[in-house]
Amino acid sequence: MSDVPLIIVNEDKGKVGDAILLNLIEKQNGNSFKWVVDKSRQQALTDLKNNKAYGALIIPSNYSKGLGNVHDTLITGITNGKPAKLEIFLNEGIGQTASMIASNTLQTVALSASNGISSQLKKELAQRGIRVAPENASLLDKPVVVTSKNVLGLPVNLNKGMTPFVMALISSITGMLGANMIHGYLLRGNGTLKKRGSALSESEVLRSEIIFGIILTFCVSIVIQLGVFGLFASAHSSSILMIFLFTFFSITTMFLLFKTIAVFLGGWGMLVMFPLNFMGIFSSGGALPLSTLPIVHRLFSFILPTRYIVDGIRALLYYDGRLQAGLGNALYALSIYFILTLAILIAFINLTKVSKETVVDESGKKIEVEVTNEIPHQSSNHKAEEQHAKRGKDEMFRQALSNLAKGNPEDARLFKKEQLEMKDEEFRNALKSLHKKNK
Repeated sequence: MSDVPLIIVNEDKGKVGDAILLNLIEKQNGNSFKWVVDKSRQQALTDLKNNKAYGALIIPSNYSKGLGNVHDTLITGITNGKPAKLEIFLNEGIGQTASMIASNTLQTVALSASNGISSQLKKELAQRGIRVAPENASLLDKPVVVTSKNVLGLPVNLNKGMTPFVMALISSITGMLGANMIHGYLLRGNGTLKKRGSALSESEVLRSEIIFGIILTFCVSIVIQLGVFGLFASAHSSSILMIFLFTFFSITTMFLLFKTIAVFLGGWGMLVMFPLNFMGIFSSGGALPLSTLPIVHRLFSFILPTRYIVDGIRALLYYDGRLQAGLGNALYALSIYFILTLAILIAFINLTKVSKETVVDESGKKIEVEVTNEIPHQSSNHKAEEQHAKRGKDEMFRQALSNLAKGNPEDARLFKKEQLEMKDEEFRNALKSLHKKNK
């Protein structure tokens, strides 16, 4: 472990609380734990509710006084003495593993303090030759008692705090598999359309993938809410609507990320997607706290979006959707991924629509002309039929015009009919064509 965030608050008006604090500082090696000294229990509660630490050890204001009462009770032989108290606050929303680490560590600190005081009392009683009454034996062994409290007050159905991790896991897998499956299905369907002469262009295929991807992420988001809150009845401190919107945003962001990778790397994209996805899942801090992971995983946790999905969902489920509890950083990081990947995909769609091609004219001068990459939607047979009909129409017009020149009244009527049916441009072209033919 490294840098496990824990809080200690010393409100003791005597000097014994300072001894506990100094003992922690002396034994702290600066690696395993990161102790934060808060000024008051209220500040510690606020930090825990904002998910800034795993737990807190509170030394009450009457701690030294309580130990003094224990000492007097044992010396005088009074049998109704009470031990001094230390308090432990636990952040139960951080997950079962992290909460267990905090509880064990803080309990060990409190037990160490109690054992130290017990040892001093036994030594003093032995020097004075005082025998302890049987009723005070437990007080001598445990002069300090510890009470633990969960600060969030969450119900028991937390699924061991694994719900945020599972939701993030489904979001990441949906994004990766959705990007590849939709692409495969559209390519297969576009192959069928190509045989019919109405295939989609590359930009139209990519645009369709994004639309179908958004539909997929919307449907999966609904299914997740039904499973988590309907089937498993998981606890949540924010509204289901807010959780749904964040889930939908997270899955869509992951889809756009993997789609962007596929656009740049093509078929080789899967070789990048799988390790990237797995590293994001392992480094998310959902299953295991980040403080227990190797440094390489903690480095990836700051880069990859999966960690922020876990933090955002955790803040919505257990911390009333507080921005300070991780939701703010999650929205900021995911928004960067969303905007950047969407902008790249839109730019790619526009680039595949129109490109510039260099041609050489008769004088040998190079000219840049815009060439569309869009695949025509009309078949070659359809174009041939249109050209054949146009040639037939032009021939009929020429014959009618020729007969009109010879003075045939019936052909004059047909000529006027043809003139009315044809556009002005077609009429002029037909006259030019006839003039050339007569020459």
